[in-house]
Amino acid sequence: MGRIRQIGFLDRAVALQPRRAWYRETRAIYLIDLRQFERASADIDTAVQLDDRPYLRFLRGLVTCERGNHAASIADFDAAIGAQPKNTQFYRGRSLALSAVGRYRDALIDAEHLVAVVPQQAESYYARGVARSGLGQDRQAIGDFDSAMHRRPELIYPLYARARSYERLGDAARAAADLELARRLEQDHSSYAVCLDPFRY
Repeated sequence: MGRIRQIGFLDRAVALQPRRAWYRETRAIYLIDLRQFERASADIDTAVQLDDRPYLRFLRGLVTCERGNHAASIADFDAAIGAQPKNTQFYRGRSLALSAVGRYRDALIDAEHLVAVVPQQAESYYARGVARSGLGQDRQAIGDFDSAMHRRPELIYPLYARARSYERLGDAARAAADLELARRLEQDHSSYAVCLDPFRY
């Protein structure tokens, strides 16, 4: 059963039980898979009104980032972390959002927390690399992107980030090699959104 058919069933479920937040949450996740972020955002907004939970705030933060409004996402990440501070995935979203709006020092604090608490996760090092690169610490950032790819070699977005760091350091050959590899992998794995997009859950 494909996503479109699943969404059709969820449309019916929502019509029958419009106040069941988890129907809307599930439909939002499927809409995210189809990159229909505006519709997903509407479902999450309603789900938050019906049953405000930390994960819903995190999910809304991610979708808000996907829609390009990183600054607006931070309040939802703050709310998620405030309510459930031990959930490390919330810090990943906030760190990346903070970097996206130029708050690199704050982003680094969240990323350092991730590396300390979940050092086995590639995303921890990617978030720290993004923050470090924003602070002009590209050599250290490259080490973080290396660590991310060592842990999850299928991820493509650290390659793009490492290429940008190499470019800033004047290493055009390595930057070009990373970009070539990233583009080739992206063609081969274009349907693997989680490998291409750091804001995917």
